[in-house]
This record gives sequence, C-alpha cells and structure tokens, in this order.
Amino acid sequence: MAQKSKLTLRLKSRGGYKMQSIKNEKTAEIVGLSFGDGSLTRRHSGRDKGRLRFQLRGNITEDKEHYDKYIIPLFNEIFSLNINPVVCNGKDKSYGISIESAKICNLLQELKIPVGIKRELKIPDWITLNENFSKSFLRGLIDTDGSVYCKKDYNYPAKGYIKIRIAIGSISKNLIKESSHLLKNLGIHNLILKDYKPMALNCKEVSRLQIDGPNVLDYFNVISSKNPKHITKFQVWKKFGFCPPRTMIEQRYLMLKESANILSAGVSEPGQIQLVEAV
Repeated sequence: MAQKSKLTLRLKSRGGYKMQSIKNEKTAEIVGLSFGDGSLTRRHSGRDKGRLRFQLRGNITEDKEHYDKYIIPLFNEIFSLNINPVVCNGKDKSYGISIESAKICNLLQELKIPVGIKRELKIPDWITLNENFSKSFLRGLIDTDGSVYCKKDYNYPAKGYIKIRIAIGSISKNLIKESSHLLKNLGIHNLILKDYKPMALNCKEVSRLQIDGPNVLDYFNVISSKNPKHITKFQVWKKFGFCPPRTMIEQRYLMLKESANILSAGVSEPGQIQLVEAV
C-alpha cells in the first residue's frame, strides 16, 4: 500500500519502494528558486565522479535571513531533511545549501529542474498551467535572481531615488519571455528590455525583464516575496517614498523602526543617510 507524506509519495514497485515528487505550490517555488540561484550538476572528478549535487546560494549578508528563515525550512519540510547552511569562502562569499542525496536530486529532476549549465530554460508545463503554481514559481525566481531597487527620477532630481523597480536578467531568453507572459497573465505589467552584453570576458548576452512603479505594488500584492532583502527595500520605499542605494539590510531594518527618523529625508546619496533613535 502506498504511504504518503506531505510532499512526496513512497510508492511500492517490484524493486521495493521508490519516491515520486508531488507537484504543488511549494515544489513550484523550489523550481523557481532553482532556476534563479540554484544548480543541479554532476561531479567531474574524484571518488564521487558522476554523482549529482544540488546547490543553492545567495549573498552571505543580504540573503542569509532568507535562507535561515524560509529556504532551509522549506527544503527540510518538503524532503524530510535536516539541512545545515553552507558558507562558501572565496572571492565573493556565499551562503546557502548543498544536497548530494541521489533520491532528492532525482526528485528535483522529476520536477523538471535541468542537470548541467542553465542555458535555455523552459518553465515546466505543470507550473504554467496553474495560476497558483505560477505565482510560487515567480516568487522563487525573483527572490533569488531578481533585484528590487530605486532609481532617480530626473524629472524631480531633488527627490532622489524615488522610482521603485523590480528587474531580473538571464542568459535564457526563453525564461525571460515565459516569465513575462506569466506576469501579464497575473495582471502585472512588465517590459522586456533589449539584450545587453556584460563587459566581463566570455559572458553571453543577457535578456532582461523589468517591472516599474505602480506595477511593483501589483507584484507585491499578487505574488509577494519571502526574501527580507527585497521586502525591506519595498517597505522603506513605501514608508519614505524613496530607498537609498547600496544600503545594507541592517540599515533598512533600522529605517523601518517606528522610533527611527531619517534626519536627511529626501537626501539619498550613499553616506548621507543618518539614522537616530527618537528620544
């Protein structure tokens, strides 16, 4: 008799039991996270040559809370794991998870997460044909690979960084095209920009998608975010009407405290923001 857990099925077969993934909002978000900052690859050398490994990494300071409070608990719940975060020390430190369980990696493949370099990505049909799954996928994708930030409005230069924007870029033109289509189906207007080639050597052209102004409000109302990095930028913009560039997440939390005042309100150049606790 089949035994069922929350998000995976353990089905009896001739060879014993095998795991089969269940497709729902949470696993759709896993696919979005993976299409963003994840990778499912095979080891190329050593004793474990050919073994699949899944990795998902973000910024060690800005994304840490997202991993600790949401991503790691999500993976633990879905796959009945007890994952510990991994810190990768290098030129750019990162923070995330690494999984080498063959069963889990096979389940991720069943969800249509591709193995190898992510060149051209296709959003799985089981996601695109379901509105709630589409929302979850887009949230996972943009929470990991997207950016939320404010630009200057040069019609009102004295007001500083007041134009809020969500943007995402990918070497996969198809991913950007399909993501744009899903957003429009959800009533969120967006633009696909002209491809550009990064200055770094051997970089491929990047396709870009952009959501501006009131459409950002639509995005947060319809899809939302689980990443405090994005949430705090959006909340600072809502509270003050602008968000300074290059702030750290701790600074934004301080800005959002009810007792905090921005002495230089309306002055948004880096280094000119001063925060004090109200007496």
